[in-house]
Amino acid sequence: MQVAMNVARFLNRAAALYGNKPAVFDDDRVFTYRQLWQRVQRLSRALLDLGVRPGDRVAWLGYNNHPLLEAYFGVVQFGAILVPLNIRLTPSDLAGIIDDAQPQVLVFDSDFEPAARQIAQGRPITLVEIQIAGAHTGYLDYEAFLAGASSEESAMLHDLDENAPAELFYTSGTTGRPKGVALTHRNLYMNAMNVMATENMSDQTVMLHTIPLFHVNGWGSPHYITALGATHVMLRKFVPRTVFELIERHRVTQALLVPTMVRALNLAPERKQYDLSSLIRVTIGGAPSPSSFVAETMEALAVEYQGGYGLSETSPVVSSAAIKGTLADGDTEALYRWRGTAGIPLIGVEVSLVDDQDRELPWDGQTRGELRVRADTVMAGYWQKPEETTRVMKNGWFYTGDMALIDAEGYIRIVDRKKDIIISGGENISSVELEDALYNHPAVAEASVIGKPDPVWGEIPFAVVSLKPGAHAEAEEILAGANASLAGFKRIKGIAVVPELPKTGTGKIQKNRVREQFGGALPQ
Repeated sequence: MQVAMNVARFLNRAAALYGNKPAVFDDDRVFTYRQLWQRVQRLSRALLDLGVRPGDRVAWLGYNNHPLLEAYFGVVQFGAILVPLNIRLTPSDLAGIIDDAQPQVLVFDSDFEPAARQIAQGRPITLVEIQIAGAHTGYLDYEAFLAGASSEESAMLHDLDENAPAELFYTSGTTGRPKGVALTHRNLYMNAMNVMATENMSDQTVMLHTIPLFHVNGWGSPHYITALGATHVMLRKFVPRTVFELIERHRVTQALLVPTMVRALNLAPERKQYDLSSLIRVTIGGAPSPSSFVAETMEALAVEYQGGYGLSETSPVVSSAAIKGTLADGDTEALYRWRGTAGIPLIGVEVSLVDDQDRELPWDGQTRGELRVRADTVMAGYWQKPEETTRVMKNGWFYTGDMALIDAEGYIRIVDRKKDIIISGGENISSVELEDALYNHPAVAEASVIGKPDPVWGEIPFAVVSLKPGAHAEAEEILAGANASLAGFKRIKGIAVVPELPKTGTGKIQKNRVREQFGGALPQ
């Protein structure tokens, strides 16, 4: 017998086995698994009553909260496609995504009403508001929307096509144009299974959702924590004191973080005021971690530090820096070094390194190559972009565009990016988008944006520009003009004006030479 891989099966199990157990804590609200299941069915039925059908898109603009967790099951279980939106994007960024995904419904937290109103204008979208601090008029209220559902019967589609898209996550890509990563029901299901098969978790795990759930499938945590019957704790905004309060109050055992978050927790003076003894492990993604940072974190938080690696295109988890049993007795420095890597491939995931001629390279810890991945978790493709899909999915592999080393023990270390994506605070920023913003200044002739190393953010955007003949402009003026059109996390942090940028014989700017000259850290 073959049963469709529908993530609703995870919630069905949790409701049957752990019906009275707290499923989610969200501020002063708590729902058991039975209550969560009921709310998910109401959400599905309300969307069906509204006319949403399998294959239709439902966009979501909001914080980490219980409605977004409900969407991870209630939207997809009957075949609709969930489109979580990055709340840090500008309305114009969001409008581009909306035009590409063309959702029938947009659910938004009340804090984002201005953006929701702007991007819905002139588009056939039904708006549903999640009230946070007072309601706005003219929209469906989320709780009323659920209460008005025609029934509370299960809306799970048992004969669902597991290879059909279930979620769309938008990534900035190398061109700066939004690309929707289409993850299938099978992708989501197998990512959860792979994580559970590899990581040491149980129904006693209490997960603090520190990273945004709109980010790369919430790192898969909505599904695997639910499948285990474990407990979700929602964090709407990252503030160290709030993190410590939630860890103490709910006896949190695990948290997913990016390096900027970890550094903030390590340095927060109020940390010692709280009982953090329940916290067992922090899992860090977004950038490799030096051994000194691993040691600092393990000492400051008294936890196990575990690096990891993944991409939107892989649902997302590729590898995890769990320490292999055969290495547990290794020297401390080596263990710190391994913990800070991208880790070893999850069960169910294959990786390899290849050169530019697609020849496989050795796992010797010294030979660099492009990392490629083969797994049930690799996306179906980029939404309505077959040519871009073909560029990265070849010969039965997904080509990540990341340059890496793999040592003899199988630990992956990401060393560079073939794509010119800047990773700042765990967020991907397209250098092309930033360059386009610079080119809006009438005096700019050439522009190249690179990532400079930064101890807090991992990388920060830095621009190098040349001016048109006879033109004059102050660097600060160019920088301010470009940043005015960019979301806060994308803004360029420094700029250099040069007579000419290095170019190839065909006139293409040589970004590698720009990095060589300007890629050092900014003065602190």
